[in-house]
Amino acid sequence: MSQVIRAVYEEGMLRPLAPLHLQEHQQVRVTVESLPSEPANPAAVTPVDPLAGIRVSTGIADLAERFDDYRFGRRP
Repeated sequence: MSQVIRAVYEEGMLRPLAPLHLQEHQQVRVTVESLPSEPANPAAVTPVDPLAGIRVSTGIADLAERFDDYRFGRRP
């Protein structure tokens, strides 16, 4: 069985942040992967814009207001 858990390194030992489903004296293999530290103020984190890389300038100033007109070929 494989488990992925989070732990904190304190005073030379790893302390799991949640209970482990293991038997007493069961041997395990541990792989340690550092996680980025959490920011002190979560509100200060800049949100990532998922559309930032696909923006395109169409040169049409009123595209948002008249999207359906352009989409369906209607003339004003």
